[in-house]
Amino acid sequence: MTLNELRKRIDELDLNIKELFLKRMDVSKNVAQIKFYTGDKILKPEREEELIQKLCEGLEEDFKNSYASLLRKQMEVSRCCQYRKMLELGAEFQIKFTEEPLKAESVCFQGIPGSYSEMAVKNIFPGIKAYPVDTFEELFQSISDGQRQTGVVPIENTTAGGVYEVYDLLIKYDLYVNYMNVVKVDHCLAGIPGARLEDIKEVYSHPQAIAQSMEYLKMHDIKAIAGSNTAIAAKDVSERKEIRTGAICSREAAERYNLIILLERINHNKDNATRFAAVSKQLTVQENHDKIAVVFACPHRIGSLAGVLGIFTDYGVNLTEIHSRPDGKKPWEYIFYVDFTGNLKEERIRAMFYQLTEELPFVKIIGSYKSKL
Repeated sequence: MTLNELRKRIDELDLNIKELFLKRMDVSKNVAQIKFYTGDKILKPEREEELIQKLCEGLEEDFKNSYASLLRKQMEVSRCCQYRKMLELGAEFQIKFTEEPLKAESVCFQGIPGSYSEMAVKNIFPGIKAYPVDTFEELFQSISDGQRQTGVVPIENTTAGGVYEVYDLLIKYDLYVNYMNVVKVDHCLAGIPGARLEDIKEVYSHPQAIAQSMEYLKMHDIKAIAGSNTAIAAKDVSERKEIRTGAICSREAAERYNLIILLERINHNKDNATRFAAVSKQLTVQENHDKIAVVFACPHRIGSLAGVLGIFTDYGVNLTEIHSRPDGKKPWEYIFYVDFTGNLKEERIRAMFYQLTEELPFVKIIGSYKSKL
Protein backbone atom coordinates (compact mmCIF):
# COMPACT_ATOMS: atom_id res chain seq x y z
CA MET A 1 0.00 0.00 0.00
CA THR A 2 1.10 3.56 -0.63
CA LEU A 3 1.52 6.16 2.08
CA ASN A 4 -1.65 7.97 1.01
CA GLU A 5 -3.58 4.71 1.11
CA LEU A 6 -2.29 3.98 4.60
CA ARG A 7 -3.26 7.47 5.76
CA LYS A 8 -6.73 6.98 4.32
CA ARG A 9 -7.03 3.72 6.25
CA ILE A 10 -5.99 5.46 9.48
CA ASP A 11 -8.59 8.19 8.86
CA GLU A 12 -11.27 5.51 8.44
CA LEU A 13 -10.22 3.83 11.68
CA ASP A 14 -10.24 7.18 13.51
CA LEU A 15 -13.80 7.81 12.31
CA ASN A 16 -14.82 4.39 13.61
CA ILE A 17 -13.19 5.17 16.95
CA LYS A 18 -15.04 8.49 17.04
CA GLU A 19 -18.40 6.77 16.49
CA LEU A 20 -17.63 4.21 19.20
CA PHE A 21 -16.51 7.00 21.54
CA LEU A 22 -19.83 8.84 21.15
CA LYS A 23 -21.74 5.61 21.77
CA ARG A 24 -19.68 5.01 24.90
CA MET A 25 -20.47 8.51 26.18
CA ASP A 26 -24.20 7.88 25.67
CA VAL A 27 -23.92 4.72 27.72
CA SER A 28 -21.96 6.64 30.37
CA LYS A 29 -24.80 9.16 30.69
CA ASN A 30 -27.24 6.30 31.25
CA VAL A 31 -24.93 4.88 33.90
CA ALA A 32 -24.84 8.30 35.61
CA GLN A 33 -28.65 8.44 35.62
CA ILE A 34 -28.89 5.09 37.38
CA LYS A 35 -26.19 6.03 39.89
CA PHE A 36 -27.94 9.33 40.61
CA TYR A 37 -30.99 7.49 41.89
CA THR A 38 -29.11 4.65 43.61
CA GLY A 39 -26.50 6.91 45.25
CA ASP A 40 -23.68 4.76 43.88
CA LYS A 41 -20.20 6.22 43.40
CA ILE A 42 -19.06 7.11 39.90
CA LEU A 43 -15.42 6.21 40.46
CA LYS A 44 -14.74 2.55 41.18
CA PRO A 45 -10.93 2.31 41.03
CA GLU A 46 -10.82 -1.43 41.72
CA ARG A 47 -13.27 -2.15 38.88
CA GLU A 48 -11.35 0.12 36.51
CA GLU A 49 -8.02 -1.58 37.23
CA GLU A 50 -9.58 -5.02 36.95
CA LEU A 51 -11.07 -4.11 33.58
CA ILE A 52 -7.78 -2.62 32.34
CA GLN A 53 -5.90 -5.78 33.29
CA LYS A 54 -8.48 -7.92 31.50
CA LEU A 55 -8.47 -5.82 28.32
CA CYS A 56 -4.67 -5.82 28.19
CA GLU A 57 -4.45 -9.61 28.28
CA GLY A 58 -2.84 -11.07 25.18
CA LEU A 59 -1.23 -7.81 24.08
CA GLU A 60 2.46 -7.64 23.26
CA GLU A 61 4.47 -6.19 26.13
CA ASP A 62 5.42 -3.15 24.04
CA PHE A 63 1.73 -2.21 23.76
CA LYS A 64 0.41 -3.06 27.24
CA ASN A 65 1.37 0.16 29.03
CA SER A 66 0.31 2.33 26.10
CA TYR A 67 -3.08 0.64 25.79
CA ALA A 68 -3.57 0.79 29.57
CA SER A 69 -2.92 4.56 29.43
CA LEU A 70 -5.44 4.91 26.61
CA LEU A 71 -8.04 2.98 28.61
CA ARG A 72 -7.44 5.08 31.74
CA LYS A 73 -7.91 8.27 29.74
CA GLN A 74 -11.08 6.89 28.18
CA MET A 75 -12.46 6.05 31.62
CA GLU A 76 -11.44 9.46 32.94
CA VAL A 77 -13.35 11.21 30.15
CA SER A 78 -16.30 8.93 30.77
CA ARG A 79 -16.37 9.93 34.44
CA CYS A 80 -16.22 13.60 33.45
CA CYS A 81 -19.31 13.04 31.31
CA GLN A 82 -21.08 11.31 34.21
CA TYR A 83 -20.37 14.07 36.73
CA ARG A 84 -21.80 16.66 34.34
CA LYS A 85 -24.89 14.50 33.90
CA MET A 86 -25.28 14.12 37.68
CA LEU A 87 -25.32 17.91 38.09
CA GLU A 88 -27.90 18.21 35.31
CA LEU A 89 -30.08 15.76 37.22
CA GLY A 90 -29.78 17.88 40.39
CA ALA A 91 -26.87 16.44 42.35
CA GLU A 92 -26.28 18.53 45.47
CA PHE A 93 -22.91 20.20 45.13
CA GLN A 94 -22.15 23.86 45.62
CA ILE A 95 -18.96 25.88 45.94
CA LYS A 96 -19.34 28.20 48.91
CA PHE A 97 -18.15 31.75 48.26
CA THR A 98 -19.32 35.32 48.59
CA GLU A 99 -19.74 37.79 45.75
CA GLU A 100 -19.30 40.73 48.12
CA PRO A 101 -16.04 42.63 47.50
CA LEU A 102 -13.42 42.22 50.19
CA LYS A 103 -13.67 45.04 52.74
CA ALA A 104 -10.10 45.92 53.60
CA GLU A 105 -10.10 48.54 56.33
CA SER A 106 -6.97 47.21 58.01
CA VAL A 107 -4.14 45.45 56.19
CA CYS A 108 -0.99 43.89 57.60
CA PHE A 109 2.28 42.81 56.00
CA GLN A 110 5.43 41.05 57.17
CA GLY A 111 8.47 43.28 57.64
CA ILE A 112 8.81 46.98 58.27
CA PRO A 113 7.96 50.13 56.28
CA GLY A 114 9.96 50.40 53.09
CA SER A 115 9.80 46.68 52.27
CA TYR A 116 8.63 45.26 48.97
CA SER A 117 5.63 43.87 50.85
CA GLU A 118 4.56 47.39 51.80
CA MET A 119 4.89 48.40 48.15
CA ALA A 120 2.50 45.55 47.23
CA VAL A 121 0.04 46.74 49.91
CA LYS A 122 0.01 50.22 48.35
CA ASN A 123 -0.59 48.72 44.91
CA ILE A 124 -3.49 46.50 46.01
CA PHE A 125 -5.06 48.73 48.65
CA PRO A 126 -4.12 52.36 47.90
CA GLY A 127 -4.90 54.71 50.75
CA ILE A 128 -5.51 51.92 53.32
CA LYS A 129 -3.43 52.00 56.50
CA ALA A 130 -0.96 49.12 56.63
CA TYR A 131 0.34 47.50 59.83
CA PRO A 132 3.74 45.73 59.88
CA VAL A 133 4.17 42.42 61.73
CA ASP A 134 7.31 40.44 62.50
CA THR A 135 6.54 37.03 60.97
CA PHE A 136 4.27 35.36 58.42
CA GLU A 137 2.82 33.26 61.25
CA GLU A 138 1.86 36.41 63.15
CA LEU A 139 0.23 37.82 60.02
CA PHE A 140 -1.91 34.74 59.43
CA GLN A 141 -2.77 34.47 63.11
CA SER A 142 -3.94 38.09 63.27
CA ILE A 143 -6.30 37.55 60.32
CA SER A 144 -7.57 34.25 61.69
CA ASP A 145 -8.29 35.90 65.05
CA GLY A 146 -10.07 38.83 63.39
CA GLN A 147 -7.54 41.48 64.47
CA ARG A 148 -6.94 42.37 60.81
CA GLN A 149 -9.16 41.83 57.79
CA THR A 150 -6.47 40.99 55.29
CA GLY A 151 -2.73 40.61 54.86
CA VAL A 152 -0.33 40.85 51.95
CA VAL A 153 2.35 38.16 51.59
CA PRO A 154 4.90 37.17 48.93
CA ILE A 155 3.94 34.01 47.03
CA GLU A 156 6.65 33.57 44.43
CA ASN A 157 9.77 35.21 43.04
CA THR A 158 10.90 34.79 39.44
CA THR A 159 14.45 34.02 40.59
CA ALA A 160 14.11 32.34 44.00
CA GLY A 161 10.85 30.43 43.41
CA GLY A 162 7.94 29.91 45.79
CA VAL A 163 7.67 31.16 49.37
CA TYR A 164 6.55 27.79 50.67
CA GLU A 165 5.96 28.88 54.27
CA VAL A 166 3.10 31.05 52.99
CA TYR A 167 1.48 28.12 51.17
CA ASP A 168 1.68 25.98 54.31
CA LEU A 169 0.11 28.74 56.40
CA LEU A 170 -2.80 29.10 53.96
CA ILE A 171 -3.78 25.54 54.84
CA LYS A 172 -3.01 25.81 58.54
CA TYR A 173 -5.15 28.93 59.06
CA ASP A 174 -7.79 28.17 56.41
CA LEU A 175 -7.41 31.51 54.61
CA TYR A 176 -8.01 32.44 50.97
CA VAL A 177 -6.20 34.41 48.27
CA ASN A 178 -8.29 37.38 47.06
CA TYR A 179 -5.86 39.48 45.03
CA MET A 180 -2.52 39.06 43.26
CA ASN A 181 -0.02 41.78 42.45
CA VAL A 182 3.43 41.64 40.85
CA VAL A 183 6.10 43.99 42.17
CA LYS A 184 9.20 44.60 40.06
CA VAL A 185 12.26 43.91 42.19
CA ASP A 186 15.21 46.24 41.60
CA HIS A 187 17.79 45.93 44.35
CA CYS A 188 20.16 48.80 45.01
CA LEU A 189 23.33 48.94 47.08
CA ALA A 190 22.92 51.63 49.73
CA GLY A 191 25.20 53.04 52.42
CA ILE A 192 25.26 55.77 55.02
CA PRO A 193 25.74 59.39 53.89
CA GLY A 194 29.38 59.98 52.95
CA ALA A 195 30.05 56.37 51.95
CA ARG A 196 31.51 55.57 48.55
CA LEU A 197 31.08 52.40 46.54
CA GLU A 198 34.66 51.32 47.16
CA ASP A 199 34.15 51.69 50.94
CA ILE A 200 31.59 48.87 51.15
CA LYS A 201 33.10 45.60 52.41
CA GLU A 202 29.98 43.83 53.72
CA VAL A 203 26.26 44.05 53.06
CA TYR A 204 23.12 43.02 54.92
CA SER A 205 19.94 41.80 53.25
CA HIS A 206 17.37 39.05 52.93
CA PRO A 207 18.88 35.72 51.70
CA GLN A 208 16.93 35.90 48.43
CA ALA A 209 18.12 39.46 47.73
CA ILE A 210 21.68 38.32 48.42
CA ALA A 211 21.30 35.35 46.06
CA GLN A 212 19.83 37.60 43.38
CA SER A 213 22.82 39.98 43.68
CA MET A 214 25.55 37.40 44.20
CA GLU A 215 27.27 37.97 40.85
CA TYR A 216 27.98 41.60 41.74
CA LEU A 217 29.03 40.75 45.31
CA LYS A 218 31.52 38.10 44.16
CA MET A 219 32.94 40.37 41.50
CA HIS A 220 33.69 43.05 44.12
CA ASP A 221 34.59 40.65 46.95
CA ILE A 222 31.86 41.95 49.25
CA LYS A 223 30.81 39.76 52.19
CA ALA A 224 27.06 39.12 52.50
CA ILE A 225 25.27 38.73 55.84
CA ALA A 226 21.72 37.34 55.75
CA GLY A 227 18.89 39.05 57.60
CA SER A 228 15.12 38.73 57.79
CA ASN A 229 14.11 41.53 55.41
CA THR A 230 15.57 44.02 52.91
CA ALA A 231 13.97 47.00 54.65
CA ILE A 232 15.22 45.78 58.07
CA ALA A 233 18.70 45.55 56.55
CA ALA A 234 18.45 49.19 55.42
CA LYS A 235 17.29 50.24 58.90
CA ASP A 236 20.11 48.31 60.60
CA VAL A 237 22.77 49.84 58.34
CA SER A 238 21.36 53.31 59.01
CA GLU A 239 21.58 52.72 62.77
CA ARG A 240 25.06 51.17 62.65
CA LYS A 241 26.53 54.21 60.89
CA GLU A 242 29.53 52.18 59.65
CA ILE A 243 30.97 53.44 56.39
CA ARG A 244 32.12 49.93 55.36
CA THR A 245 28.64 48.41 55.75
CA GLY A 246 25.89 48.58 53.16
CA ALA A 247 22.43 47.18 52.50
CA ILE A 248 20.83 45.51 49.50
CA CYS A 249 17.34 46.94 49.45
CA SER A 250 14.77 48.84 47.43
CA ARG A 251 15.11 52.53 46.58
CA GLU A 252 12.10 53.19 48.84
CA ALA A 253 13.78 51.50 51.82
CA ALA A 254 17.04 53.39 51.27
CA GLU A 255 15.25 56.72 51.14
CA ARG A 256 13.06 55.93 54.15
CA TYR A 257 16.08 55.15 56.34
CA ASN A 258 18.23 58.03 55.11
CA LEU A 259 20.74 55.98 53.16
CA ILE A 260 22.38 57.07 49.92
CA ILE A 261 22.12 54.85 46.85
CA LEU A 262 25.59 53.85 45.68
CA LEU A 263 24.51 51.62 42.80
CA GLU A 264 21.13 50.67 41.35
CA ARG A 265 19.88 47.37 39.89
CA ILE A 266 22.64 45.14 41.20
CA ASN A 267 20.48 42.00 40.86
CA HIS A 268 21.75 39.95 37.93
CA ASN A 269 18.24 39.10 36.68
CA LYS A 270 16.86 42.39 35.39
CA ASP A 271 13.40 40.81 34.98
CA ASN A 272 13.27 39.96 38.68
CA ALA A 273 9.78 40.29 40.19
CA THR A 274 7.82 39.01 43.18
CA ARG A 275 4.18 37.98 43.13
CA PHE A 276 2.25 39.04 46.22
CA ALA A 277 -1.13 37.78 47.43
CA ALA A 278 -3.76 39.43 49.61
CA VAL A 279 -5.29 36.82 51.93
CA SER A 280 -8.41 36.90 54.10
CA LYS A 281 -10.92 34.62 55.86
CA GLN A 282 -13.43 34.77 53.01
CA LEU A 283 -13.45 33.26 49.54
CA THR A 284 -14.59 36.13 47.33
CA VAL A 285 -15.51 35.70 43.67
CA GLN A 286 -16.00 38.58 41.25
CA GLU A 287 -17.06 38.58 37.60
CA ASN A 288 -13.60 39.71 36.47
CA HIS A 289 -11.74 36.93 38.29
CA ASP A 290 -9.89 34.71 35.82
CA LYS A 291 -7.63 32.63 38.07
CA ILE A 292 -8.32 29.98 40.72
CA ALA A 293 -5.89 28.46 43.23
CA VAL A 294 -6.44 24.98 44.65
CA VAL A 295 -4.56 22.46 46.77
CA PHE A 296 -5.13 18.71 46.63
CA ALA A 297 -3.73 15.31 47.60
CA CYS A 298 -3.60 12.32 45.27
CA PRO A 299 -4.77 8.77 45.99
CA HIS A 300 -2.07 6.07 46.07
CA ARG A 301 -2.47 4.28 42.76
CA ILE A 302 -0.73 4.10 39.39
CA GLY A 303 -0.91 7.31 37.37
CA SER A 304 -2.98 9.17 39.97
CA LEU A 305 -1.27 12.57 39.54
CA ALA A 306 -1.37 12.28 35.75
CA GLY A 307 -5.06 11.39 36.06
CA VAL A 308 -5.82 14.42 38.22
CA LEU A 309 -4.00 16.75 35.85
CA GLY A 310 -5.93 15.13 33.01
CA ILE A 311 -9.19 16.11 34.72
CA PHE A 312 -8.21 19.78 34.46
CA THR A 313 -7.61 19.27 30.74
CA ASP A 314 -10.97 17.52 30.31
CA TYR A 315 -12.73 20.64 31.56
CA GLY A 316 -10.75 22.96 29.31
CA VAL A 317 -8.75 24.81 31.96
CA ASN A 318 -5.15 25.92 31.54
CA LEU A 319 -2.74 25.19 34.38
CA THR A 320 -0.45 28.18 35.01
CA GLU A 321 1.44 26.91 38.06
CA ILE A 322 1.97 23.67 39.95
CA HIS A 323 4.28 22.67 42.78
CA SER A 324 4.34 20.10 45.55
CA ARG A 325 4.88 20.24 49.31
CA PRO A 326 5.25 17.50 51.94
CA ASP A 327 1.84 16.99 53.53
CA GLY A 328 3.38 17.17 57.01
CA LYS A 329 1.58 14.05 58.21
CA LYS A 330 3.23 11.05 56.55
CA PRO A 331 6.81 10.74 55.22
CA TRP A 332 7.17 10.94 51.44
CA GLU A 333 3.57 11.97 50.87
CA TYR A 334 2.77 15.26 49.17
CA ILE A 335 0.08 17.79 48.48
CA PHE A 336 -0.05 19.77 45.25
CA TYR A 337 -0.75 23.46 44.73
CA VAL A 338 -2.20 24.45 41.37
CA ASP A 339 -3.19 27.77 39.79
CA PHE A 340 -5.36 27.64 36.69
CA THR A 341 -7.54 29.80 34.48
CA GLY A 342 -11.27 30.08 35.07
CA ASN A 343 -13.99 31.57 37.26
CA LEU A 344 -15.75 29.75 40.09
CA LYS A 345 -19.13 30.91 38.79
CA GLU A 346 -18.72 28.84 35.62
CA GLU A 347 -20.75 25.62 35.45
CA ARG A 348 -17.82 23.65 33.99
CA ILE A 349 -15.65 24.70 36.95
CA ARG A 350 -18.39 23.61 39.36
CA ALA A 351 -18.56 20.22 37.61
CA MET A 352 -14.78 19.87 37.76
CA PHE A 353 -14.67 20.53 41.50
CA TYR A 354 -17.55 18.10 41.98
CA GLN A 355 -15.42 15.43 40.34
CA LEU A 356 -12.25 16.38 42.22
CA THR A 357 -14.10 16.41 45.56
CA GLU A 358 -15.58 12.96 44.88
CA GLU A 359 -12.35 11.36 43.69
CA LEU A 360 -9.55 12.87 45.79
CA PRO A 361 -8.77 12.31 49.48
CA PHE A 362 -8.30 16.06 49.97
CA VAL A 363 -9.09 19.11 47.84
CA LYS A 364 -9.50 22.75 48.89
CA ILE A 365 -9.99 25.93 46.93
CA ILE A 366 -7.54 28.48 48.32
CA GLY A 367 -8.17 31.48 46.11
CA SER A 368 -9.98 33.34 43.37
CA TYR A 369 -8.50 36.45 41.83
CA LYS A 370 -7.89 38.59 38.77
CA SER A 371 -4.56 37.74 37.16
CA LYS A 372 -3.64 41.35 36.38
CA LEU A 373 -4.51 43.86 39.10
